[in-house]
Amino acid sequence: MKPIYVFLLLLFAFPTILPASTNHPPANILVILDASGSMWQKLEGEYKITTAKKVLKNLVAQLPDDARIGLVAYGHKSKSDCADIETLMPLERLNKTSFTAKIDAINPLGKTPIAKSINHTLALIRSEKEPVTIVLISDGLETCEGNACDLVQKAKGQGVHITVHVVGFGIEEKDQSPLECIAQAGEGQYLPANNANELNEALIKTVEAPPAQGGYLSVKATQGENLMDATIKVFKKGETKELLTGRTYTGEQTNPRIMLLPAGEYIASVTSVTMDGKPTQTLADIRIVENDTIYKMVDFAQGTFEIRVTRNGVLSDATIGIYKKGESGTTAQGRSYNSASHNPARYQILPGTYDIEIGGLEIAGKPTKRFESQTLVGGGMISLSHNFESGEIKIGARKGAELVDATVSIFRNGKSVASGRTYTDVKNNPKSFVLEPGKYRVDLKPVKPAGLAVKSVDVEIKIGETVSKMLEW
Repeated sequence: MKPIYVFLLLLFAFPTILPASTNHPPANILVILDASGSMWQKLEGEYKITTAKKVLKNLVAQLPDDARIGLVAYGHKSKSDCADIETLMPLERLNKTSFTAKIDAINPLGKTPIAKSINHTLALIRSEKEPVTIVLISDGLETCEGNACDLVQKAKGQGVHITVHVVGFGIEEKDQSPLECIAQAGEGQYLPANNANELNEALIKTVEAPPAQGGYLSVKATQGENLMDATIKVFKKGETKELLTGRTYTGEQTNPRIMLLPAGEYIASVTSVTMDGKPTQTLADIRIVENDTIYKMVDFAQGTFEIRVTRNGVLSDATIGIYKKGESGTTAQGRSYNSASHNPARYQILPGTYDIEIGGLEIAGKPTKRFESQTLVGGGMISLSHNFESGEIKIGARKGAELVDATVSIFRNGKSVASGRTYTDVKNNPKSFVLEPGKYRVDLKPVKPAGLAVKSVDVEIKIGETVSKMLEW
């Protein structure tokens, strides 16, 4: 592959950070510049076309005199003509004065005929004996007929010696797939540019020397039998700053995603774009060697946890938390509720080993049940069920014929498990508590009338039974 540093020199060249010299011979570079009407949109307060012109002129001022560079523009002469494509400078030894004048004269007007421009450019270079680096600079997607990705792929298959790089100006991530496809078909790079910092970082990253003993990483993302849209971040082993990023989308032309890397050891994170929670899987111990391709497949096929919760045999409302084994945060969470439409609760998540915790919402103290080390496989199902046992206690307070407003505190083995208040309303006095079976101490502290002593009573609750206690003063 041709040195990828050439790519961004064409688009993002700044005098202060361009390398003074290289050990590589001058490349054959042909720039396809988007001059469609949308280039009058602004990026960080400056018209896109103004930025592109400034950058290209900076480049021209620094290229060696024997450089060979060409320039093709589209959309600069007509508002509605898909054939509005012009060779402003043929691929020849650089004339800096002429090249600068051609750039200055561009006035964006029309459409975005990317495929026709690629075809036009391929016709210009078919007679070239040395490899040519094509740089497509576009701020939008195809607005005319044709498939640029197919054209580039076909040309490569016919043995045309090209590397195609693509840079997108402010293009939304969901719309980048066709442009990434062009870059991948041309064994080049796609780099999005959404602000000045990203442009600068992209330049710094791509002006580095190309891999001296590089190889390829191929990552295919699937969900069962279907291709899955996922982002890929590659890190040098032991480092936290991403070295390279890519995206698979759901088409065969970009999935698997193929990336050129220097020989070495890497880790990659692969994150689903479309799944809830954007789950991530890690590819560890990737070893890239010279002139080889490492193939990796990441499957986002999900398994299902089915969790049924009852209380004394009847569907019951409970909280549900699913935790990846060895990790702190929840992978999934929710409630079972007490209707058949939600209970059992079902959760589709990635394969792995999980702990499941169920918390009974209908019982004071919210007792829990935990299922440890449940190993879920893709396409599989694990069905779990738990029945909470409970009884009920009704505590009332009165003095003679009058109800007493009192606070109620319930203890089990010296630990507080529930509390409430009776008030003086028959709707709430006696006060009802749903508790696990067992022995309890109940303390009542009168509020109204004042001056009454605290009373206590011991109660034993059994499964499914209701115990009523009325304390009198």
